Amino acid sequence: MVLAAGVVFWIVRAALALVPHCAVFWPVKKIAAAAAMAGASAYCAFSGWDIAAERSLVMTLIMLGAILVDRPALSMRNLALATLICLGREPEALLGPSFQMSFGAVAGLVACARLIDGRLFASPGAGRLARAAGLVARGIVGTLATTLVAQVATAPFATYHFQTVQPFGVLGNALTLPLVSLVVMPCAVLGTLAYPFALDRPVWWVMGQAVAGMLAISEWIAGFGRAVVVVPAFGTGALLLLAVALLLATLPATGLRRLALVPALAGLALAAFPPRQDLYVDRQGTGAALRGADGRLAVLGKPSGFVLEQWLKADGDGRRASDLLAAPPQGRCDRLGCTAIMPDGRAVALVQDRRAFPEDCARAAVLISALAAPPDCAAPVIVDRRNLSSRGAASLRLHPAGVTATYAHPDGRTPPWRPPMPAPDP
Repeated sequence: MVLAAGVVFWIVRAALALVPHCAVFWPVKKIAAAAAMAGASAYCAFSGWDIAAERSLVMTLIMLGAILVDRPALSMRNLALATLICLGREPEALLGPSFQMSFGAVAGLVACARLIDGRLFASPGAGRLARAAGLVARGIVGTLATTLVAQVATAPFATYHFQTVQPFGVLGNALTLPLVSLVVMPCAVLGTLAYPFALDRPVWWVMGQAVAGMLAISEWIAGFGRAVVVVPAFGTGALLLLAVALLLATLPATGLRRLALVPALAGLALAAFPPRQDLYVDRQGTGAALRGADGRLAVLGKPSGFVLEQWLKADGDGRRASDLLAAPPQGRCDRLGCTAIMPDGRAVALVQDRRAFPEDCARAAVLISALAAPPDCAAPVIVDRRNLSSRGAASLRLHPAGVTATYAHPDGRTPPWRPPMPAPDP
């Protein structure tokens, strides 16, 4: 959206500059800012008003509105005002990755704006060749620095929510951003303007070539070894420490920014050694994944491929879910259910038929079922239809003193902004 607003701003400004005496008698810059504000609002309306687009729209309107009243356009106050407006409309967005990554990236870019604008390569008194070389160097360094700052600022939130790290993201963004800024976005605006006159075909062709180049670059980067690294999921404590470090590094304008090293190092230490669960159960109770003797997860029952993929990512396991589903089932299975032995010797039972309850309740340390277990079931830990329908999916950690179960909704209540989870069909 920012690129689209910028393209509209410069197109309108250049068009007005071509009008004789327009720059003398008309406020060209303010007229271009007003046109860009209208274009950004229309873009956000047609794109669906998601939280990232909303944040971008608010900040763009504030920045361009500052031009209308002759005030500085880029400041942390703009981001603070955008935060208040977005959270006032959608308070629950604070917990989502879109809000966290979007605002984190902008905070980092605003805080580092004076360091990444390439002023070191500016040479006002130099010749034309030196100025041209400095302009190119400013563009390259600015693109790389902007990408690096945004990636560092969003890394804690992206790793927490998606358990992946892209080491070559800086290189990929640096190669594709010029195509987006210089070709794709201008062609999108020019193609829209030329469409009513049936002159848009060559513009779309040029835009298609740029998009094809972006896809080729992405495919080339994806072919690198370990282009996507899967890391184990860490807890909210590490995320809070890293978020505090980001705030300390961006909000103060003095040497207090150095204090960000303390929570950053503490957060990285916690994230490096996250607690790992020994057993995962889906909310339907039809499948699970348990840790084997080799330390990796194995399938028990029939979990969905999507759920299994999330379990693998949370465990820092780069294997595909389809490979595990195609492998021989873990433990012993029959028409009544499955049983497996954990590395410490305790049994886990997945009951699929009520006839298996008497035997499995007597010998299993953990009993899992999409059915309701009988009231007299003697299994120490029971994850059945009653628990799953009210608390959601579960993860269990085995220790010598027993088993600790963690549910998606420990108190049995869903957040007020989400509809209640329907109970499974018995």
